[in-house]
Amino acid sequence: MSDANYKFLAPPPNPDKLSPRDAREVIGRNGYYGPTSGFCKGYNQTNIAILPSKLANEFREFCRQNSGPLPILYCSQPGELGAPPLAGGSDIRSVVPRYIIFSKGRQVEDCLDLCGFAWDDYVTFYLGCSFSFESALTDGGIGVRNMASGKNVSMYRTNVRCSPVGSFDCNMVVSMRPMPLDLVAKAVAITAACPGAHGAPVHIGDPARLGVANISEPDFGDPTEIKEGEVPVFWACGVTAVEAIKSAKPELAFTHYPGSMFISDIKLELLSLPSQDDYPTVVPISKPCAPLFASVLTHRACCKIRLLEDAILDDPGGRGVPHLVQREDLLKACLTLSHATSVAITTGFPCLVQYEQKQETDGLPGALAIAQSLLAVGKKVTFISDTSTKTVFQSCVACMVANGALSSTVEVLSYPEVKELYSHVRSPFDCLLAIERAGRGGDGRYHTMRGVDISEFCEPVDDLFVNAQCDPAVTTIGVGDGGNELGMGKARPLVEKHISHGQVIACAVSSDFLVCAGVSNWGGYAVAGGLCVVRNCPTHQRYVSHAVGTVQDPQPLSVDSFLPTNDQTAELLRHMNTLGIRDGITHSLDQSVDGLPLQTHLHKLQQLRDIVIAQN
Repeated sequence: MSDANYKFLAPPPNPDKLSPRDAREVIGRNGYYGPTSGFCKGYNQTNIAILPSKLANEFREFCRQNSGPLPILYCSQPGELGAPPLAGGSDIRSVVPRYIIFSKGRQVEDCLDLCGFAWDDYVTFYLGCSFSFESALTDGGIGVRNMASGKNVSMYRTNVRCSPVGSFDCNMVVSMRPMPLDLVAKAVAITAACPGAHGAPVHIGDPARLGVANISEPDFGDPTEIKEGEVPVFWACGVTAVEAIKSAKPELAFTHYPGSMFISDIKLELLSLPSQDDYPTVVPISKPCAPLFASVLTHRACCKIRLLEDAILDDPGGRGVPHLVQREDLLKACLTLSHATSVAITTGFPCLVQYEQKQETDGLPGALAIAQSLLAVGKKVTFISDTSTKTVFQSCVACMVANGALSSTVEVLSYPEVKELYSHVRSPFDCLLAIERAGRGGDGRYHTMRGVDISEFCEPVDDLFVNAQCDPAVTTIGVGDGGNELGMGKARPLVEKHISHGQVIACAVSSDFLVCAGVSNWGGYAVAGGLCVVRNCPTHQRYVSHAVGTVQDPQPLSVDSFLPTNDQTAELLRHMNTLGIRDGITHSLDQSVDGLPLQTHLHKLQQLRDIVIAQN
């Protein structure tokens, strides 16, 4: 039956003040069959999924593995009509305003009660609902527009696949509530304290990233106005159970109608709000040409990454690097990489033009550390090299695989090969990262720190960054230590003002996020360490996994999975020296980098490791 066949009754007066028993009584006599948002303030409401008993264990495991959208509050025995822990004397066949009937995965009808069906073999799952926390949001000063307007919440199918179990295999459904960005962290904190009602949001901002093409046309519920200055915030939704039943195709099954919930006698109990260290921080990481998208992590994790940023700003060469720093960009770079799927890393600065091997020892060790950390979190990683350095890159990758730093090999593509790849695939990478990569200046040429023109040895990898500036699907990150590196265009005025020869050498090609360091390798180590911090932050990990699958609450990974050990670092530099790669300042083959001995770099690496593993 469609909505057009119902003459909707207005909700009873002051529905927020109704007792659950009174609300169920009104519903039971078919006195109301609309959405229950705003009913019975402070009490838990639940989604309903009713399945043949032979599917109950399979569905229970599906819910366990996808506890964000499907938190189980009670599971009945076969044929049980009530839910004693949730409501005394209730009969599930008639205490929900409206039901949907499914046959072999198809929605065949909706109705006001299920009393005409044989019940002996059916198991009822009572699943947490976000309506339960709406009053907690309003008490916290966060308006809930659907509740205030008496409408159903907006719900959408997404591109986020739930962890499949047996015949249950579907994508998640989410609900959406808009709010000002400055209130989102509070909303995260409040709802994180309600794990039985889906917990904290799973997505903040850009609906397209969830596969939602038109936010004004929800798949379930009513449209919700998003006012200027507001951001859409999405929670996992129990209507995921509807999609799960469709996928499993049982002979006969039932659910509540989206938005029309079972109201329990149990008051919502919020867990303790997080401490200051664990309080959520909401960080926008979208680029200017893209709709706003934000990530989430704890205050403690943010502070660690800020300490990493401070630690790499030592300026042993006195170049003026601290003047170039873009505060919070290391944090945003790490979060961007955490959300990325496929990352391309490029490095290479042919500053030693008088030698057959023109590359220096800065850049590649940091690039390999970033690759190590990305592999640790399951990302696809590709190196982009100049044609002349491809075999060198491959040899160094093999070295780090052999010594255990890299968990697997990394493909190396020359720039011409990448250009060919782009001719077939519009955006093969969703993140481009350059570290100590020669960057094109305002004159279209490439220069060393002393202003020497090295353009003949540089392939125009910069073009990938330039083209990405107008592509909202690709984020760029630059790591450098002097101002002439790819991505440093973001700080070009500062380079021209504070760096020797800045007017000549300043890179003109910008990056979305820029990591500045006293030595570029240190910047690479900081990015790798920051990825370890966000990977081991439970708040962030739940968010990046959208609260589905077993990955949402993984065991912490060792820092050794993200950063090379001292021995691995020393072995890599020794191997680079055997390939003729020299210190860019002293030209020596003694494992030094930027004129600093190996021990100085190992000390910095240990300092960064200590920050990552510190308890506070």
